[in-house]
Parts: sequence; structure tokens; C-alpha cells
Amino acid sequence: MTVNELPDQDSYTNNTGYVKCTMKTESPLYVRCPMTPSFFSKWGDKKYYELDTDQKNERAHFFYREQKNCPVIPGSSLRGMIRSLIEIAGYGKIQWVTDDTKVTYRAVASSQNDPLSEPYKNILGKYGKKVNAGYLIKHSKEWWVKPAKKPSELGFPDRTAYLKIKEKNIPDNAIAGFKKLNDDRYKPQYHEISFNADILESKKGNKYTYIKDLDSLGSGKYKGFLVCSGNMLETNSEIQSNRNSHAIIFEENEEAEEIKINEQAIKNYISGLTPFQKEPPFNDIRGCLVEGRPIFYVERRGEVFFFGHCPNFRVPAIFPQKTNITSPVDFVPEHLRSENKTDIAEAIFGYIHGKADSRAGRVFFTDARVEYADEGIWFDEEMVTPKVLATPSPTTFQHYLVQDSRKAHNPDKKEELAHYATPSPDETVIRGHKLYWHKGKVDLEDIIESDIKKIEKYPTQYTRIKPIKSGVTFSFRIYFENLKDFELGALLWVLTLPGEKGKEYRHSLGMGKPFGMGAIKIEPKLYECKRDERYQKLFEGDSWYEAVHKVPKESITKLINTFEKHILDQIGEEKDQLNEVDRIKILLYMMEWKGPSTDLTRYLQINPVNEYKERPVLPDPFNISPPKSFHKRD
Repeated sequence: MTVNELPDQDSYTNNTGYVKCTMKTESPLYVRCPMTPSFFSKWGDKKYYELDTDQKNERAHFFYREQKNCPVIPGSSLRGMIRSLIEIAGYGKIQWVTDDTKVTYRAVASSQNDPLSEPYKNILGKYGKKVNAGYLIKHSKEWWVKPAKKPSELGFPDRTAYLKIKEKNIPDNAIAGFKKLNDDRYKPQYHEISFNADILESKKGNKYTYIKDLDSLGSGKYKGFLVCSGNMLETNSEIQSNRNSHAIIFEENEEAEEIKINEQAIKNYISGLTPFQKEPPFNDIRGCLVEGRPIFYVERRGEVFFFGHCPNFRVPAIFPQKTNITSPVDFVPEHLRSENKTDIAEAIFGYIHGKADSRAGRVFFTDARVEYADEGIWFDEEMVTPKVLATPSPTTFQHYLVQDSRKAHNPDKKEELAHYATPSPDETVIRGHKLYWHKGKVDLEDIIESDIKKIEKYPTQYTRIKPIKSGVTFSFRIYFENLKDFELGALLWVLTLPGEKGKEYRHSLGMGKPFGMGAIKIEPKLYECKRDERYQKLFEGDSWYEAVHKVPKESITKLINTFEKHILDQIGEEKDQLNEVDRIKILLYMMEWKGPSTDLTRYLQINPVNEYKERPVLPDPFNISPPKSFHKRD
């Protein structure tokens, strides 16, 4: 939905005034305060878990301006919340989608009907037979690989480019600094080693390589590297690793020619690095690209096109007939992110499209300050440690991409799901805006982590917060200038949320929304400034005459109706009200208070049963049902 004519920025011809808003918290609310300059100068270079208790508590404060015990909701947070809703209700662009995060994937233990299984196997080969091993060499700005000796070249029966050794067969203290997979301090490792090996025969008559005398002293016949990749616990440290072996790469093959790593492959790899791949022992910019280090790779047409620090490395998702790695923004159709057109949100809030093209906004949000609190402000007088909220997982593509059965992507068949290598926008696009369900009354036990041992064991995953309780009343204002009737109507629509009669709706603000935090009730009152009157009269009693008048409810309804008619005409819907359109029905249902049963809206779980395994597609809000594992089994 675009706006064709924008008003001049040096004249007042339309609606000018302010909206006075009363805001009441309906569930605990938290907006974190940034570090003060003095705190940042002392501790800004430390990660949160490295701070002591007092420093963590200092970081946990609710946002404030003057005093820590006087919480303030910054106008920027309110502005962002309202803008997002105008983008949805006004059929705006989807432009705040990252191009920085690139999509990579692997499908090592995936079932055959997983849609990623076949493309992954095509790259690495069945059982990884296309994967080779070698050592990194840098020539000027180019990266090359010196192939390692293969087990088969040394007379061993293995058909892979490396050997495997079970961790239980590595003697204690044989390798200096070696950490086992389930060690709390485990990280990927590279150990220079020597070892001896025999060729034995199994009971079934199959020959295999038996590794012995492994150590880091260099006394064995064979030399190489023990490569210990991730234990798969970087995102879930509450379970034991299901990995039980490591890779051994033989030393360089002096007779083999060096192989150049394709430049685009390097760009794809670096742009797709995860935070985990930027931590030691990897380089924080280039990941596993460290001169002299072992590397696993796949060669095509005389160059290395895919590589990583472990045999089952991630590969970039690339559209057919393309060479660049995909990112989430690639799944947004061009017309929904074009800078050449202005949508309602941009017209109201302004925009910056580079230095040459920008436009000032015509709405201004004040901070929200406490007006009334019946029985105190704080949810708990002490700082609390909330349960861990995992970051969104891009690999769960079935939640983020449209599954269109008309284009052969049946949402009920895992093998037919559209994924990150599926052509876009031809076959799939991003699903849309992410919202959270309200959960009604939220208690302390719904938020805090009660297992102290878990907090102590995994300190890097936890934070502290100091939320405001429900029932606290704030007030703030939204000043506006020169808004057209339908623009002011859009602002009033998202503030009042005119849905079905008899139903109530709430906005969402701040952190912890998956817990049900951040539900707020907004009651707006509109005041309009009559500019012509202001210059006809100077004083009103002992004060300046501001020519501000409260707008009656009937006029507010008329403005909202003007916005609704504008949208309905633009989208070609023959409806009487905007809340009769499916898109808006879904929006209002997501904001309905107190929300559906939590059994219907809970997150999928990994333990005790992995509910993600069959890749259930995230349903639309009107078709939610309990996850399959929730149903009683016969």
C-alpha cells in the first residue's frame, strides 16, 4: 500500500495536535536500561556473565532517566510498537528484514524425507564421500588447500579422507589440553598428534583401522591432527552430547597440488558464520580460515567450493542458478521492500534512504511516565533471573516460509516443504510479521528460573531483569503535525484497535513476550490544535492561548472510518469494516485479551520428545492446535 502525495514540510494544511494516552500494564513489563557512560567505561568490554553480582544488578535496572526507582518507558519503544502495527494494518512494506544474517544448513542426521537431506547429500556425497581433508595455506589474499594424505593411500581400508576415533578409545592424559565432549568447558579443538595403527577384521569379516598409541609427543609412526568439532550443545546445554567420535587427519601429502578456494565460496562462508563459529579456537572474522589449520572441503571443477572445520560442515543455501548465499531479505518480494515507493508508515514516521533521499516524520512520542501505582511498582523488589529464551533458529524454515500446496509444497508432507534453497518469490516468500500471544495473568513462577544449579552451571545463558508489575498506570503523548485524515485515522486505529464488539485487545511492549510479559492497555484522547485560531488570540486567562480542543468521540470514529475506507478501496475489498478482512482478523486475534489457552500456543519442545523432528508447519492463528505430543496416545 503506497502513498502517492506527501504534504509540504514547511506548511500546515492538515491535522495538527496530540494524542494523550493513558497506559496500564496488564502483565509484568520490562524495558532494559542501557549502560551509563561511567559504567560502560569501566565494564563495557565485559560480557554479561563475566560481571560480578553488583554489576549484573546494575545492568538489570528498568529504563530510567533521572532516578533508578522512577521507571520510564522510552518514547522510542512506544514509537516502534505503534509503527509496526501501522505497517501491518496499513498493508505496508516489509523492509526491516536483515541482509547481514546468511542462511546455512546441514542435514547430517535428517531422515530421507527431510527436504534438506537430498540437497545436502548432493553436495557432500552419500555418507560424505565427496568430503576431502587438507591444510590451509594463504598466498597473498588468496586461500588455498594442501590436501592431506588419505587413509587409502597409506594402505588402510577406510574410504573417507580421514580416520575416525571413538572418544572412549583416547587414553586419559594422552593429549595435552584435550577436553571431552560432555565437559562443561568443551570447545572445538585442534591437537597435533602422532599414533600407530593396525588393520583388524571384525566378526563379520570387514576390515577396519584400529588406532593405538595416540599421543601428542610425536613418537608414533603416523603424524596428523585430531580435529574435535562442536558437541552440538551450544544451543542446548541441558542434555548430553550424542556425538562420540572425533576425526583424525593425516599429515600433508607433499606430492599433491594445492587447490584454490573459490573467492565466492569464501564470501559465502564468512557471511554465513554463526556466533559460535566466531569464538575461539576460530577467528572472529574468518572462522576456520586460519593458516596451517586442518580443513574439510568439497572440490568442484578444480576449486574448493564448500568447506568447514568439521566433516559434516554447514553449506550455504543458494537459489538455483545463483552463486550468492541467501539471506532472509531474499524471501521478501521486491515490491515489499522497494525504496522507490512510500507506504503509510513511512509517510507518517519519515524515512532515510541514503543521504540524498530522506523525509522528516510528522509524529513525535514522549516518554511514558508513572501516573499511578496502587500497591507499588515492582514485580519483585529484587532483580530476578528469567528462564532462558532461545534465539530464533533459521533452520526451522517451516515456521518462517510460506508453504503453498498450489506450488507443490504440501505443508503436511515434510519432503515437499519449501526451504531456503527454494526459488523465491516464484515458489515461496517470507510469511510476514512476528507477533506473540497474550497469556493473561502472569505470575512470578511463569518467568523466573527456579533451578539455581542450572543458573550456576550455564551462566552464559542467563540474565537478570527488574520488571514492573501489572496494574501500574503510565501516561504519554503523541504529537502530530500536518497529518491527512486517513493518516491520523491510521494512528487512532492502532491505538484503539476497533475489533469485534464485546472483545478486548491489548498491545505488547518490551521484553519477555513469550512469557506473556508486556501486555498493556492504551486509552487515547485526541486533541487538535486550530492554527488559525491560535494567531487570532494571544492569551487565555494568565496563559498563552494554544487553541487546543478535545476532539469528540464521533469525530475520532469518523477519522478511523476514513482510514478503513482508504485501505479497503486500495486493496479492493468490498467490506464494511477493516476488521472483516482476513489479514486484520488475524492481527486482532493475536492481540485479543486474554489470549487462547496456553496449551494451544506453547513452544515446541526438544525434550523429552523432539517435536521439531517432523517439521510441523506453524499454523495460522485461526488454526492453532496442541502440538502432536500433547495429544493423548492410545
